[in-house]
Amino acid sequence: ALEHLYIHTDGYYDIASQLCLLSDRIRRCTRLVTLSCPMLNWETWKHLSCLPTLLELEIDQGYDDTPSLSEQDIVNLSFLNIMNLSFRGLADGAEIITVIQHLQFPSLKKFKFAARFLYSEEAEQLFHALSCCKACQTLEEIIICSPDEGDPVLPNSEPVTTVLHLLCFTQLRTLQLWFDNPCIYLDNDILLQAMSSWPHIRTLAVNYLDNHHASSEVSLHGLFTALSLCPQLHTLRIPINLATIDVDPDAEPIQHTSLRTLELLDISQSQIADAEALARIISAWLPCVDKVESIGSTWDEVNKHLKSSTAATALYIAGAS
Repeated sequence: ALEHLYIHTDGYYDIASQLCLLSDRIRRCTRLVTLSCPMLNWETWKHLSCLPTLLELEIDQGYDDTPSLSEQDIVNLSFLNIMNLSFRGLADGAEIITVIQHLQFPSLKKFKFAARFLYSEEAEQLFHALSCCKACQTLEEIIICSPDEGDPVLPNSEPVTTVLHLLCFTQLRTLQLWFDNPCIYLDNDILLQAMSSWPHIRTLAVNYLDNHHASSEVSLHGLFTALSLCPQLHTLRIPINLATIDVDPDAEPIQHTSLRTLELLDISQSQIADAEALARIISAWLPCVDKVESIGSTWDEVNKHLKSSTAATALYIAGAS
């Protein structure tokens, strides 16, 4: 009759040798609602897929010796009612990607995945598998993290266009992709396609822990064009290329009044030539943004002008009232 089961282990405990015993005990639970545990064998995956009560599943690897799944055991399973699915503490994503490729989650609302590193090919496989899990009409939140901690740049770490696999999730509210290696490629066309596919998006974060690995051809004009398609967007964190400012500071703006948090990683490696003009553009198009967040001091001068503009606007409104 157990409904909530949480099994946590650190990296020093030999949980792999206990996997069969652990899986056997979990299969005795027939009313589970939430389950958090290390990697399971395939028999237990099949058992869980038949539980109509299971709503939340978290796999926390917790060790480096990943148990392998037999190829002959891989079958298509459907978790009809599961809403939250999370994988964390992974050394890499290969084993879990194999699992996801053979599972369906038609009621899934939240998906989280954290692995220390992913190869470019694995990243493509993960996003493709996610797009095929039958959750196109339900998935609202996707968070995937691969910081590549302490590892050198991998030889096949070409930028990947994994975002395109996610365009089918029309109910998406939150998308956070924290990739350092491989990086995720963005340009104006991809961003426009994404925003037109996600009319309900509220948080979009495609960040890089090292801007030398970032790959983006999103311009300021491309950014503003895409923003017009997602009126509910509240938080935006993406890399941008400001080598050329392609928006006229005196042009009539199309204001986006929902955006509050803006973080732009300028990958152009060039000094912002006219910080005041750029601040006027951002203030005009994004009136509720009073600061551009960023790693380093790239936006310091722009933020000074934004602060002055915000103060002047507030003073004007106060005087008018």
